[in-house]
Amino acid sequence: MTKELRQEELTSIVYGSGFYGGGGGGASEEGLALIKVMYEEDPHACIRMIDISEMEEDPNIVSTMVAALGSPVATKGKTFQYESVNAVKGMGEEARFQGKQLKYVYSGEMGGGNTMLPLYAAWKCGLPVLDTDGNGRAVPELNTGLLPVHGIPTSPIILASEAGDTIAARTEDPMDGTACEKIARYMCQAFDQGIGIAAWMMNKEQHLQASALGQMTLAVEVGDILRNTQSADVIQRLQHYFDEKETPFRPIVEAGTITDIKISSEGGFDTGVTTVRADNGEIVTVIFQNENLYVQTEGKTIVTVPSIISMLDLGNEKMAVPVSNSETYVGQRVALTETKANERWYDLPECYTCWDEVLVSAGYRAVKPEVKFW
Repeated sequence: MTKELRQEELTSIVYGSGFYGGGGGGASEEGLALIKVMYEEDPHACIRMIDISEMEEDPNIVSTMVAALGSPVATKGKTFQYESVNAVKGMGEEARFQGKQLKYVYSGEMGGGNTMLPLYAAWKCGLPVLDTDGNGRAVPELNTGLLPVHGIPTSPIILASEAGDTIAARTEDPMDGTACEKIARYMCQAFDQGIGIAAWMMNKEQHLQASALGQMTLAVEVGDILRNTQSADVIQRLQHYFDEKETPFRPIVEAGTITDIKISSEGGFDTGVTTVRADNGEIVTVIFQNENLYVQTEGKTIVTVPSIISMLDLGNEKMAVPVSNSETYVGQRVALTETKANERWYDLPECYTCWDEVLVSAGYRAVKPEVKFW
């Protein structure tokens, strides 16, 4: 089913994808800035979104994801609009080189900035977007994702700067996501901690095999709830929504205050710890590397990825705003929630083990008995 995404739906996508981003995927201000740019250029702007079932069957008709790669803190406020368009154009050239045709764009990860970005790039390039997402959440590295875990080659990757410099990188093994990650992070640092990236060129069969189908529609629905619910009632509304979807969801902290943030921005990542004191006195720590990776209380780990750990700013009484780790601050009134990720994150052991290196680098040592796996 084809849907038309206009300003109302796009705004909901920004907030809904910010929720599903789980602390990563860019700031909502970046996504809202892209919408503003669109409607300044064309007050009647509209993006066509199609279901995967509507993709052409030809295996040589392909799509690409596009995203911003880098440190969210170092690049906060940057829209990456030119980088994203240049990356899509670069992947179009790569597709032609391989005897394929690029006809669709899709979101590579959920996030307040990184989900609106492919929509903007699709609009500028005159291409429809797909009602799917490469991960159904945000992820910190190219090798921590649904697509490589489910056998989709990461290589070739296209890296593009704001000025139009475009780099096509191909690894010896197209499945070597770690090598792609190293190349991308090196170029990211060369271009002031931020760059546009296109990867995972996919046809219809591959999307059915690997991606988080229907995720854009979910982002619209959750975004509608966040935008139209007073912050005091948002947890209850979200609980009702996810209960209807039969998706496990729970508040970790219904309301509390951030008391401390320790953060380091190096190597294209924001790594750190956020401490929240719940109104009931409980102290909770959230450990992140761009995305929220795990939560501890009283020295016990109570949730880890791939569950989506979302933080909501409760400071505006009229609505709760999902925030990335580039938007948090000491004294901020927040809620903290856990939501089960897309089912694709639970069908292979590698969906868990692909996080091992990231978790260890963030200080995680062993799975405690208290951790709940859905």
